[in-house]
Amino acid sequence: MYIEQIMEIAIQAGSMVLENGGETYRAEETCVRMARAMGAAHASAFVSPTLVMVSVQDKDCRSHTAMRRITTRTVNLRKIALLNDLSHRLVKHGCNDLAKVARLLERIDDSPTHGFWGMVLMGGFTGFFFALMFGCSLVQALCAFAIGFLLRIILLWIGKFNLNAFIVSVVSGGFISVACQIIYVLGIVPESVQMMTAALMQVVPGLALVNSIRDLISGDLSSGTARLMDAFMVATGLSVGSVLGLLVFSHVVV
Repeated sequence: MYIEQIMEIAIQAGSMVLENGGETYRAEETCVRMARAMGAAHASAFVSPTLVMVSVQDKDCRSHTAMRRITTRTVNLRKIALLNDLSHRLVKHGCNDLAKVARLLERIDDSPTHGFWGMVLMGGFTGFFFALMFGCSLVQALCAFAIGFLLRIILLWIGKFNLNAFIVSVVSGGFISVACQIIYVLGIVPESVQMMTAALMQVVPGLALVNSIRDLISGDLSSGTARLMDAFMVATGLSVGSVLGLLVFSHVVV
């Protein structure tokens, strides 16, 4: 019975790493580290962006394998840090109470994220400071703040419908381009390109791109390639949405 508990805990930990924006190699290391710390004679893990598979051996050298499909992915680096700390504490101090480890994992998984208004404000500040970095005026930066603020509200709302990343990217790009053109046509800013770029930075797949490069460097070629394609599809969605927004707006205005 204990070996099934070990596999369940290891898979849960690896899944949480992937679901919160962690790298493939980090998920594999977490699975193996925790399984061995909890008493598995041998453990190995295979992780892709959509799958976690763990194989462990008991004291009688019998192999047991389990897998879990990953369907949701977000970014929460705090949870990854807590998981990393938990796995290292298990290695250092050992573990005789698997139920306690399971409860700690559930507590990490259920830990509160940033509040609604905190995320919305940070979305606005992202556009604001990127606009200043790109050389925009204060008025343009304030407009980028408003666009980023509204965009984050839209993203939090449509996140309830579990849409795929490409559709979300198209919606994001379309909203930003239309909002920037409205501000430009009203004469509030002299041009909208830099402001649009600043607002888009909030949804650019930077973490996915960095993770794909780290996976490729560490030798996880399949996972690195999959993450790279994921980042490419998100970037394509942003481009398509931006162009569609400009086309729709130009036809409506004309």
